[in-house]
Amino acid sequence: MTILRIVFLASFIGGLLLAVFAMLHGVEHARRNRSKAPSAFFNLPAIAAFAVGFGAAGYPLVTRSRLPSWATLLIAIGSGALAITGMITLLAQWALRDAGPLSAEHDEIQGQLAVVSQEIPAGSAGEIAYELLGRQLQIPARALSERAMSVGAEVVIDRIENGIAFVEEWSVVEQRL
Repeated sequence: MTILRIVFLASFIGGLLLAVFAMLHGVEHARRNRSKAPSAFFNLPAIAAFAVGFGAAGYPLVTRSRLPSWATLLIAIGSGALAITGMITLLAQWALRDAGPLSAEHDEIQGQLAVVSQEIPAGSAGEIAYELLGRQLQIPARALSERAMSVGAEVVIDRIENGIAFVEEWSVVEQRL
């Protein structure tokens, strides 16, 4: 039983270290073949989740219970499998959630060329349309200047605040370039 204590403790600590390494360096850093998509099941976070679950369940069982070694190992392996399943499910839900068209693209949208699709009156909101990553998007917009912008005018997105794009005429931006 002493060897199992060491195995479970080493697994738990090793899993924590792998998790920290994956957080600091990312999953891409450890992959040899970066041309293929990473596996959802065989990657650093998955291995770390298994090791932490395996060690966290096994160590207390081996030190505090009178279960036979085979039962302790079986429960620890099941706990590790549950940890991987939970981690993959959580990450998949987080990655696939639909937070709307402006979630991840906020930083990418600055400087994006757009077209006024609904007139933008002076001091009030209208609407612009633009294409991003093959998708046609429309969002409310206000002009940075105090001039009205007519439908079809080309504009550049300066920033987005509270779901409203602040835009400037392309001709003004072009003059600065």
